[in-house]
Amino acid sequence: LEPHIGLVNGVAVYGANLSSILEIEAVAKKARGRKGRLKVTGIIEEEEMSSSGRKVRRKSTAYCSVQNVISVLDNCFDLNCDSYDIHVNFPGGTPVDGPSAGIAMACSIYSAIKGIPVNNKVAMTGEISIQGKVKPIGGVVAKIAAAKKAGVKVFILPKDNYEKSLSQENSISIIPVDNIQQVIDLA
Repeated sequence: LEPHIGLVNGVAVYGANLSSILEIEAVAKKARGRKGRLKVTGIIEEEEMSSSGRKVRRKSTAYCSVQNVISVLDNCFDLNCDSYDIHVNFPGGTPVDGPSAGIAMACSIYSAIKGIPVNNKVAMTGEISIQGKVKPIGGVVAKIAAAKKAGVKVFILPKDNYEKSLSQENSISIIPVDNIQQVIDLA
């Protein structure tokens, strides 16, 4: 695969220590004479899980996470996202929580608006605050394993998730970040 505009490799955890690459794609088109619209597709809105013999229902927070990302992009990069029709898609219908894919969604939308391709050998995970700070997430070891299996060469993760033992990895470059500007520069 070649690098593409708006296409980013996120990483999703499902089950106990299982994870996979989660492609996140975005397109952006200038809205003429009106406020832009936001569309989010490909997510499972609600899922039912069994845990210790008990069923639990949970709703996805992906749509709210995309709205947060729009605020970040406007605040940190002055992109004026309201002047674009933005469509974010999570191919494959994977249950997506949203927050841990924050930097991947931000990178995808930034790429779509700016028309800049994203390096397809990079994968990333990290929640993002509305000030653009990259926040820690769970499932790091499983996410790195999925990225390595997929042939990723660079893995971006929150600085607060980085441990000294990760520097021993030699088949993948693991780069800790603490803000969205660093993510955009690396991807």
